Amino acid sequence: MIKFRLNEFKAVAKWLDGKLPGPLAFILKGWLWALEERYIDAKVQSALDKAIAPHKPSEPTLTAPTFTSEPSEVEGLDIIKLSSNYDE
Repeated sequence: MIKFRLNEFKAVAKWLDGKLPGPLAFILKGWLWALEERYIDAKVQSALDKAIAPHKPSEPTLTAPTFTSEPSEVEGLDIIKLSSNYDE
């Protein structure tokens, strides 16, 4: 037996039981149960995003790192430097 958590989905399942043959109603209630799970997940995620939004820090602005290459004493082996200001 499939148990629904939300009243809206319980009402639809009851209607399916009353209007459709048993095997078809069972298949559609299984699909409806999966839909209910996704619906609950989406509502929870939306509520969390809405609640966290005022407290979420703004995205940091980063500049691209600088790349320098200098010839060294050894031929074919350059000195490569990569620097950035990630500490700011």
